[in-house]
Amino acid sequence: MSAEHVYRVANSGWLHCHGHQAQEVPAWPRLTHSALVVLDLDDVFTDVWRFEGKADYAPALIEKRVRTQGLVDGAAHVVVHRLVKLPGGFQVFFSAISLELWQRCTEWAKEQADHCLVMMAPGLLCHDVSSGNARLMLSQRRLLSFVHTEEGMVFGSTQALGSGQSAMASAAQVLTANQTALLTRLGADAVEWGTLWSTQAADVDTCLTALRSVLGGTPVVMPAQELALVGERVQTVMPALARQAAGRHALNPLVETVAWRAERWVAPITVVTALVGLVLAIVGVLVGQMAEQQRSAGLNQQSELTVLQDRIQAVSTVEAPQKLLPVAEFSRTLDEGARHDPVAFMALLKASAGNDIRIQRVRLESATGLARIRAFRVDGVIAPGASASVTRWVSAMTAAGWKLKAVDPTYTVPGAFSYELVATATAAGNVKP
Repeated sequence: MSAEHVYRVANSGWLHCHGHQAQEVPAWPRLTHSALVVLDLDDVFTDVWRFEGKADYAPALIEKRVRTQGLVDGAAHVVVHRLVKLPGGFQVFFSAISLELWQRCTEWAKEQADHCLVMMAPGLLCHDVSSGNARLMLSQRRLLSFVHTEEGMVFGSTQALGSGQSAMASAAQVLTANQTALLTRLGADAVEWGTLWSTQAADVDTCLTALRSVLGGTPVVMPAQELALVGERVQTVMPALARQAAGRHALNPLVETVAWRAERWVAPITVVTALVGLVLAIVGVLVGQMAEQQRSAGLNQQSELTVLQDRIQAVSTVEAPQKLLPVAEFSRTLDEGARHDPVAFMALLKASAGNDIRIQRVRLESATGLARIRAFRVDGVIAPGASASVTRWVSAMTAAGWKLKAVDPTYTVPGAFSYELVATATAAGNVKP
């Protein structure tokens, strides 16, 4: 159900649609509410034409042709529903309306107290029909079709001549036969059917039957609402489709269309704003609770940290018993001895030296003065042209847990070198007992 006030302007008169009701009203009424007005006139010339040149001149080119060919009585105003640029020119789907009727519509819409947007039925026909799709619509006894493919646009229209079902069936067969190739190529899923306005359910069924026979399946049927009109039941998609197409196909000046859109955005924006405010309030409460929990946890951790610091301070002030000092010194000595085992060190030294390095002397330097670090001093000589062997040897000793420091060579022969080696970890083969 649409809450919008929609007016259908037909050759037979004006109809006001609101909710589930439709009623006849005098022409050009004085409105006290926002409204959408759809011109669904049988005598308006509508077609698809192709032109060469720039698309900016489309209205002028169309107006000149319809006037010279006598397609409208007197001066005309051209309404462009859709324009597609093609190689070398463009194609346009348009309606040519009497200039007098156009001027009266625009003046009447401006005089209304609230927003009043005017649009035409062909604009609803092509609204949101993308390339590779088609739409067929029934308006009383007139059947309309609009097809948009990669090659361009195609428009068709036929009027049932007579009031019987046979006349409606003939009109439907004529229209579908003219576009059989296009509709068959598109397929049922790409074809949309809508009842723009009909008081005869049999007419709708007749048109759908003819369309199914061409498509080989059921097209996409637009949901129609039912209106009560002086004892009759009207099937129509006009109110919902007019609301969807008003922003794009309204004939009013741009400022009026924007104002109409803005008015409809007020309610959704208000709801969204309220929801955002509610969410922010909830988030604020949750953040406050989390902050309080974090503060309590911080105080608890601070208390635990204070207790630990007191314990550490108490332990650091305790002096080791005098009886344990000799044992500690003896343990340290054992550790130093394990780390500087000469037998294991010589085995490692021999394995890493290779054939190009000759070890001349190995000496364990004793700790002196304040320096309590012991080190091995290694003096050696490398074979001529094998300087890279020292680099490999240094890398091997480093990987084995020794830190090397180059010192002045003890020997003055060519290729002599001397290093001090300090254990950074237990050397290979020196596992503590």
